[in-house]
Amino acid sequence: MQQQKIDIIQDGEEIPQNLVTKYGLSGRDFTYFYSDKKEKNVYYSNFVGLIRSGQDDSILFSMPKHYMNKDKFLNLDLTHQYQIIKSITKSINKAIDISQFTRYKHNTDVVGTFSFESYHQICNYYQTYGLYRNLGNYYKKGSGRHISWKKTISLSNEYFIDGKLMIIPFVTKKKLKLTNIITDCMIFVLNYTQAMYGNFIEVYPAPELIEYGINPKILENVDGIIEQLFQIKTRIFKDKEKQLIDNLIIFLKRVNSKSKKVSQAIKDYNYEHVWEKAVEEYLNIHFDDVKDEQLIFSKKVLNKYHFKKISSNYDKNNEKRRLEPDHYYFNKKSKSLYIFDSKYYIKIDDLNHKQLVYHFLFGNKEQAKKIYDALIVPYEGPTMTEVHVNILSEFLKDNQKVKIYLCKLNSNSVIKEFIK
Repeated sequence: MQQQKIDIIQDGEEIPQNLVTKYGLSGRDFTYFYSDKKEKNVYYSNFVGLIRSGQDDSILFSMPKHYMNKDKFLNLDLTHQYQIIKSITKSINKAIDISQFTRYKHNTDVVGTFSFESYHQICNYYQTYGLYRNLGNYYKKGSGRHISWKKTISLSNEYFIDGKLMIIPFVTKKKLKLTNIITDCMIFVLNYTQAMYGNFIEVYPAPELIEYGINPKILENVDGIIEQLFQIKTRIFKDKEKQLIDNLIIFLKRVNSKSKKVSQAIKDYNYEHVWEKAVEEYLNIHFDDVKDEQLIFSKKVLNKYHFKKISSNYDKNNEKRRLEPDHYYFNKKSKSLYIFDSKYYIKIDDLNHKQLVYHFLFGNKEQAKKIYDALIVPYEGPTMTEVHVNILSEFLKDNQKVKIYLCKLNSNSVIKEFIK
């Protein structure tokens, strides 16, 4: 069997022109600048995710910034390449789940021919209730737990036995489980996702449904199926079933009758959000302290801190003017303040003035005795810290010292922890 071709690019880095054409990249997929040296437009990736070519079975994978060297990725065997792709798509999905409980709606930044959210909602329904069944009543003569006296009187015969009136046989009410289009669509979603994306995203295993395959009638008439689902929803009263139908509709809207002949895509245009959430979790689990101008992380689970994103108004006249550091922790006992900001950048050269504002305003507010400031960026190599800014003493007073560290945090470790 021929090995699947995986083309690799990286978020924020140049995309070869042939890949722009091959995978039909457009719109938000890239930014471009005219290069005097090359005398042409140069394109740069603006997303993290994957695109499955409509021309053949090849894949374009756009890795996060500083996740891994591209040559290193290409030298891995296909199984390991799939594992990495699955890790990244899983991180996107987890960030979407987290954002459902915050005002930062990351799912609006994730687009493509696959809906993470609707797929997982359908899986959750299946895990909890099984396949949807339309329960109908039918009646059967004979004894049983649920006797229908009304049907028994109308359908059975009357007998006098030992002077007593007896109506026999009894008629019992039974429940008949009827499959319908909702059931068929659930099976389609689970099997279709396994077949199309099983190598690239974490899917719910449903081997008991494999024998049903992918119903071609659904692929051939997606619009008609969606219209039927809308009609069925008007006759359903339970919220969980309405939500199931809503998610089936969302999923099917991303599918069309030519789905195996056109590009399949999962693209995250704001992986910065994923990085921020992943860093927060990593800090809370593994961060130890700042020692000898290094942010120290342990391989063990420490759970010493509770970093969180905060939002604080600083202007009496304008409620909209707010300070929002990504990772904030104040130790009331030691009066130590930690203000860290995630920066999903390729490189940082300039002074981050916002971090200086955080230092002075929050330092005064908390009356902190010690303040640790750091910018945290993704890095392919081992985690390391360097002094990014060291403010000259003549700009400070009362023997103050202000240092802003630049922590290059190993991306692989952070994402692995995030998707556990």
